[in-house]
Amino acid sequence: MRRFEFVGGTSSKFWEVSQSDTGVTVRFGRIGGDGQTQTKDYGTWDEAAERVRKLIAEKLREGYVEVEGGGPRPETEPGFRRPPTFPPYEPPALPPDGPITVGSVRLPAGRRLQGDPQYAARGSTPVTQPVVWATNQPIPQAGRAVYWLRSTASALNLVPVLLGAMDGDPSRPWDSDEFSPADPRRASVLDPAAELAKAWSQTFDQEDEESVVPLMPFGKKFPGLAHPPPLASELRDDGDLLEQMAERRVALVAAARPADVVAALGWMGAVNVHDDPAVIAAVLRSWEMRWGARLVELGFDTLKLTVSVPPPDERSALAIAAEHFALCPDNIWQGTGTIAAYAQSLVGARTWEFWWD
Repeated sequence: MRRFEFVGGTSSKFWEVSQSDTGVTVRFGRIGGDGQTQTKDYGTWDEAAERVRKLIAEKLREGYVEVEGGGPRPETEPGFRRPPTFPPYEPPALPPDGPITVGSVRLPAGRRLQGDPQYAARGSTPVTQPVVWATNQPIPQAGRAVYWLRSTASALNLVPVLLGAMDGDPSRPWDSDEFSPADPRRASVLDPAAELAKAWSQTFDQEDEESVVPLMPFGKKFPGLAHPPPLASELRDDGDLLEQMAERRVALVAAARPADVVAALGWMGAVNVHDDPAVIAAVLRSWEMRWGARLVELGFDTLKLTVSVPPPDERSALAIAAEHFALCPDNIWQGTGTIAAYAQSLVGARTWEFWWD
């Protein structure tokens, strides 16, 4: 939902707009009142998104100002909203170099990793201080450590994750500084549905009808975000899954939630498809809310998530498979070959893994 207000003379009005799949809802009235609500279905996600853009442009011309985070999306970037003026970003404090104890978990020697500004994403401002502390070496029962670190680390605004490395070169990307920390709040100004739609359209040849055959029953237009089953009041426990993840490095990242880790680190593992980690973080935020999907491991060009509410049937699996393809087409092009076959692997799957060539 985006909110706009007009205050001047005797006027004190608000106007709100939101999109849900193919529907657009607007609410308007005097500030302080409930106002009126109108909803209209536009048939396709793209038509609804275009209607939202036109309505917002109209309100801006009338003198309305957006409140609660951000200006209008530029016409050339339908998924982007001009960033608000955030207060200066101050990453949460990291533990010191050396062995540490966080709550009941004692970790062996580790250090703060710096990153390198040369890997900064387009449009981002590098964060100069370290935002990640990591063990120097892989440790046994690393997944168990992440599981028990969560509660205490969260209170410190830190997120525990596992770090993988490039096959054949364990120094990359973490010890080689092939990442560039950035303000993770950038992810909040991106629309995951619009970003996925844009990525979808760039994945195949729009002029070649045969190129979309592996994506059937979908076509050239992104089908929209999947509708998952309702989330439970608490996320399903993934301790049994983490128990199986051993011999990894354990890291503590200065971030408010697992999804933001990608943006906070400035992780560049998907650079061949997404040149801005904030796009991935925006999608992961949406998956956290809809599927209870939590990022638990980052490798050189891989991500792994545990899933609290996996797709229970082929229909829901096919819907989320479309989002997976838009985010990480290599899962299909260099994996199952078709989106339908990939969807079958998602039914009941409690882990999602992504790999970018």
